[in-house]
Amino acid sequence: MSNREKIIVALMVLSVVYGVYIIFFESPRQVKTITAGGDRELEALNTFITKVADKAKSGASKEQAYALAKAQTAWKQDPLVQLEAKKDEVNTGPEPVLDTRVQYTGFLQMGDTTMAIISGMEYETGDRLEPGGFIIRRILPNHVVVAPPGKNKKTMILPMEETE
Repeated sequence: MSNREKIIVALMVLSVVYGVYIIFFESPRQVKTITAGGDRELEALNTFITKVADKAKSGASKEQAYALAKAQTAWKQDPLVQLEAKKDEVNTGPEPVLDTRVQYTGFLQMGDTTMAIISGMEYETGDRLEPGGFIIRRILPNHVVVAPPGKNKKTMILPMEETE
């Protein structure tokens, strides 16, 4: 056995011997009784309770009364539950899908005019894409924002696909 193991075993034996001594041989301790000094402590406690009760009876400020009134009202809903807003579901038919073959491959800017090259064709803002009928809402150097025809439709981002 190494020295380390001997030390660990010795500490274990000492702790077991100490535990046996505490459980079987040590006499139980006497509980101290409160003497005459306890009366003063009891009186101090009673005066404290009286002061707190008087403050409660004297009334609360407007802010405290408002907070107490709000705390006592019932919750309209659990504040920890997050509810999703209801969406007005209007069935306008299937949503148009952007063709996966559509690729934004080029950006041209000449003065105030910006053009996007999408699937080999040049488009400006407001033009309608040939496949799918999507309308180009915005042209930026790194992406094009397109949306299906009509208002309040979800827009989609067509990222720039650089080819070598």
